[in-house]
Amino acid sequence: MYDVEKRGNVPIYEYLYKCIRNDIVSGRIRNGEKLLSKRRLARQEGVALITVENAYEQLLVEGYIESRERSGYYVSFDAGRFVMSDYSDDSSRSSNGNIYLNHRYANNSIGNIKTDNTSRKANNTNSKANNTNSRANNTNSKANITNSNNNISGVIERDIPQVPDIADFVSQRLFDDAFPFDIWSKLMRKVLSDRNPECLTPPDPCGLPVLRYAIAGYLMRSRGIDADPDNIIVGPGTEYLENILLILSGGGALTAVEDPGYKKMGLLCERAGHKCLHIPVDRDGLDVSVLEGTSVRLVNISPSHHFPTGVVMSAGRRAQLVDWAEREDAFIAEDDYDSEFRFSGRPIPPIAAAYPERVIYMNTFTRTLAPSIRIAFMVLPDKLMDRYRQKLSFYSGTVSSFEQLVLAEFINGGYYERHLSRMRNYYGKRRENIMRLFESKEKCSINRNDTKEKYDDTKETHDNTHADRFYIQKQKENSETGIFVPIKDVAGLRIVLKAPDSLDDEKFIKALSDKGIKLSCINDYCYSHNSQYDHHFLVSFGAASEADFAKALPVMEKAAMECM
Repeated sequence: MYDVEKRGNVPIYEYLYKCIRNDIVSGRIRNGEKLLSKRRLARQEGVALITVENAYEQLLVEGYIESRERSGYYVSFDAGRFVMSDYSDDSSRSSNGNIYLNHRYANNSIGNIKTDNTSRKANNTNSKANNTNSRANNTNSKANITNSNNNISGVIERDIPQVPDIADFVSQRLFDDAFPFDIWSKLMRKVLSDRNPECLTPPDPCGLPVLRYAIAGYLMRSRGIDADPDNIIVGPGTEYLENILLILSGGGALTAVEDPGYKKMGLLCERAGHKCLHIPVDRDGLDVSVLEGTSVRLVNISPSHHFPTGVVMSAGRRAQLVDWAEREDAFIAEDDYDSEFRFSGRPIPPIAAAYPERVIYMNTFTRTLAPSIRIAFMVLPDKLMDRYRQKLSFYSGTVSSFEQLVLAEFINGGYYERHLSRMRNYYGKRRENIMRLFESKEKCSINRNDTKEKYDDTKETHDNTHADRFYIQKQKENSETGIFVPIKDVAGLRIVLKAPDSLDDEKFIKALSDKGIKLSCINDYCYSHNSQYDHHFLVSFGAASEADFAKALPVMEKAAMECM
């Protein structure tokens, strides 16, 4: 039994989740072993059934367990294969007031931050020697290898109208009214009135110390990452930071990216003269087996909420990836994209929190504030930070000192976390309203027997089993389902719509473009066409309102019927 009375201030479901996870990681509950039923565990612990359901759902989405139809929950993580970091004390990393007050990087104001960089860590003299024996690149048919000499026309985005008449479901912008104009303008005036000399001096190449300390405190409170401010690099966007990583990984080195994924990463690698390995993503995340036998030194991933599929990398796959990186002396660039917008359950822990020596944590404020605020950051492992100082210390600062000071005030004053809380509430409600539009649609009169799509409404469905979305379709079709079936997700500012198999995707996208609706499909983010993503469309609701959806949906349904 788990003594829930020892949980402290941690919610009961989270305490149960951590206890079970620790038992799985430590091997006390073995791979393949069946867990107690939800009702039995609830009775045993004296807690509500919904509490156990929430704990199991979190273990499920993180890949520690799997659900078997009409059988129950089974462990799907083999602790014997990997050496995992100790999770037993990770409750100290939760977002609570004590951490906010006591952490060494929390609540630092502009006036008490040291600007002397002599306190930075000494170079790590225990680094492994570089392996000079080059190996042949993996030509596994699962992945595509490209370089700057290849024809990349296949990965350029569609030519679609810039100003749609009806709705823009492609833009990653946020709703303009969501920006905290009053607070931001107040902090701008405060920074100017303080006459801080840093406003007028060239910024530190790594970013102003006050902002780096503010970011370190925020990461500890929200993501459980104990980041050294001296290892944080601030830049004007993830593309800039990725270019730094490419330089640090060595000229012409083989770099891996997800397929499908953020296409600019692949283009950046190719333009920088690096060969790029496009690795497929399956129900557990990046297929790590493709990396074996390659000379990849840097792999780019978004494990907590993969773009664009929404898949969460399973615990076993994460351990496998870290194990590979340790053996090959490689690094993992973890883009924590969309981590702030999770509407149900506990946040997915980043890999960097457990393996800071192998993982480069990356994130941006552009996604949560505004596209015009071009401030991103990454946390480098000690080894890479030493390499940065040796090779790139001559770089000039790339982000305005004034904007950095304002953002530091925004974070240190607690405004940023309150802003994120409001945003989650705001977009959570918007998402619910949009989902209702699809769920309330009358069943389309087209003959579904003409399509290959079949749905099994007898299978157990979990709101956050993103893994099964493209591989084992579990969505239920009933008398209220329209042409488009939204695939359930609990994170991000986008919804994946599944259309009938008889739909001509290209014709449909073109028809919508002519009618003033911007829409993309999953295959737009693949390096090469992948049939498993056919008829899956991506709709972003960051800047599109419920009214935009209500106006666009009839047009989309009519266009779909004309394209089948």
